[in-house]
Amino acid sequence: MDDTRKKKLLIVTYVLTLLYALHYGIPLYATSIYLNQYFGTSIISLLYMVGSIGALLSSIHISQYIHKFHTKTFAIIITIAEIISITLFGATNNPYFLVLFFITHFILQTLLYVILNVFVESFSKQANTGSIRGMFLTLLNVGILISPAIGGFVLEKYSFSILYLLAAFTLIPFLFLVHHFFKHIKQPATHSIDTIGALKKVWKNRNLKAILVTAFIMECFYAVMIIYSSIYLNALGIPLSVYLGVILPFALLPLVLLPYELGYLADKKFGEKEILIGGLCLLAFTTFLFVIVKSSNPLIWIAILITSRIGAACVETMAFTYYFKKINPEDASLTALFSNTRASATIAVGAVGILISPLLVDNPEIIFIILGSVILWCISYVLPLKDTR
Repeated sequence: MDDTRKKKLLIVTYVLTLLYALHYGIPLYATSIYLNQYFGTSIISLLYMVGSIGALLSSIHISQYIHKFHTKTFAIIITIAEIISITLFGATNNPYFLVLFFITHFILQTLLYVILNVFVESFSKQANTGSIRGMFLTLLNVGILISPAIGGFVLEKYSFSILYLLAAFTLIPFLFLVHHFFKHIKQPATHSIDTIGALKKVWKNRNLKAILVTAFIMECFYAVMIIYSSIYLNALGIPLSVYLGVILPFALLPLVLLPYELGYLADKKFGEKEILIGGLCLLAFTTFLFVIVKSSNPLIWIAILITSRIGAACVETMAFTYYFKKINPEDASLTALFSNTRASATIAVGAVGILISPLLVDNPEIIFIILGSVILWCISYVLPLKDTR
């Protein structure tokens, strides 16, 4: 494939990324509330864990699916199935069907994310992986930043069924672009690398192992913030509406503004290691501030959360950049392994939350103490990392 066509397909992949981000983000903050109309919080937590386990197990075999169906065909199958599942999830009133469609939607949504990573890696060059991955993250975060406002507007005027129907509609142009532009995409040579084999391969490489562990801890940070931060801040006296409508939009801005520039710096100015360690230090510092600060002033929490997301942008972008500089387009299983850190982290955080749930009733800050301690350990773990520059 010539460079001109690669650039064109990369731009199309960027559009696909934004569409996926809107699909993912529009119902992101509404789903637990929607499920709460039918189930208690313990069942909701269980559903998220089961969905994550299903997504993880499905992703383990994704290289086999791609090899069997071809990347384009598999992407189309998954997209159509996801359009159907999320539409039915919003339309049904039957609790049993609700569980079925939620878990199916959760799994398919994760597989779409893995496929996007395979597309991006297929059109990347070693020299500009950081810039490409930075743009990929920026577009993901732009979609996730604006989606809650769209979802809130829809729910204010319409129903949950319309919300999920809108999320489904974002995949219609996604489906068209995949069908139209990826007709002659070269099939990656996956060599039937399974996830266990890929994990063993990574574990033998000290640098890749450190980056994979860092990516996992980064996803643990996101999982803790999504599940526990709103509950914790509400206990401090900050209403959920203020958290979602005022604090969160500011907090997410660094995830939109920084990744591309950070990727460029990693390619041209610095190595990934310095930015990665600096980001981990910011994450640890701000996570422990959750334990120390007891104020209900939204401005203070905007400052804390913006700082934490600056750290998150550094860690996430550098982990992406480093990992994908070390693998190549044929490594679909290695791509899936990295993408599966999100599902693995959700399972781990959910399990820890269940184990310490009796303590969280009176001391909700314990979860942040555990997270901050793990991040501190991660800093020491990545110190021997060998830079790519």
